[in-house]
Amino acid sequence: MKKIVFAGGGTAGHVMPNLALIDELKAEYRCIYVGGSGMERGLCEARGIPFYEIKTVKLRRDAFFKNAAVPFKLMSCVRAAKKTLAEISPDLIFSKGGYAALPAVLAAKPLGVPLLCHESDLTPGIVTKLGKKRAQKVLCAFEPCAELFPNGMHVGTPLRKELYRARAVGAREKALRSLELSGNKPVLLIMGGSSGAATLNACAERAIDSLIKTFDVVHITGKNKSGCTPRAGYRKTEFCDDMPMLYAAADACVSRAGANALAELIALGIPTVAVPLEKASRGDQIQNAEYFSERGAVSVLREKDLTAEALAIAAADVYRKRLEYAAAMKKLTVDGTAEICAVIKDILK
Repeated sequence: MKKIVFAGGGTAGHVMPNLALIDELKAEYRCIYVGGSGMERGLCEARGIPFYEIKTVKLRRDAFFKNAAVPFKLMSCVRAAKKTLAEISPDLIFSKGGYAALPAVLAAKPLGVPLLCHESDLTPGIVTKLGKKRAQKVLCAFEPCAELFPNGMHVGTPLRKELYRARAVGAREKALRSLELSGNKPVLLIMGGSSGAATLNACAERAIDSLIKTFDVVHITGKNKSGCTPRAGYRKTEFCDDMPMLYAAADACVSRAGANALAELIALGIPTVAVPLEKASRGDQIQNAEYFSERGAVSVLREKDLTAEALAIAAADVYRKRLEYAAAMKKLTVDGTAEICAVIKDILK
């Protein structure tokens, strides 16, 4: 059985797409995960996916002088990754990006292992840029991104098949029972990504009295992040490994604008207010949000305009116009799981 190494981690946006592909390919190939000490280890172990931890180093966009040592640390990480990959002896490396994928990407060519890179954002991140010449193909979620590379290919984003449980008959009723919500009000899901979003959480706390007049609110705060004080019509959790259940309950969403999160919401037709991360970011979330906004698929609320009143108004407005957003979302094809699996299989023939 041929072996595929999946690399990537740090946030759910880099991990969950890999898990989506593993679910589809594990019957035909031995799928192995290589990553750092982030959430990827726990998610893989919970699913019985073989996991190898490698040394990683992260570029700090908000701390310029701390980055001076990054090249030297990275050299050590690549040497360690070569040793790990030589032990695994994979037939293909698939990089989903993020700092946890970089050592494996840089180690692929010296070992003579075919490499595929996937870029979820509208513009390429540093791992994709460094891997583009080493990769057989650069697979891209957005067509404009694919056009930047001679070996670029527009394929969409890997999405877990289980996400579509959210739209199964009876899924909403079951989700409402799990959340102990009556269903008498529409449900607003607020999520700031797997790491949470302090700015968004704080704004939601200020807006909660206004929001619960219209909605029952389900709030994913992020690990070790606080939410609002308990009250009727408000549920909070730090992290949820059963997103299909929450999506099944959601009538509208307020979300950061990570490419994977937006792809999931669009695929499921959930009207969304996107609040892009701006600080400590290269601007990718703003670009993702504006791309989908220009196509009528999401509403965008910038951080500079983020107030309790603006959040409550935007959430109510996107729900009121939900049919218009649903129509726009149906015109977009964001799920690229099948096409990406086809590329992988073609290379491994």
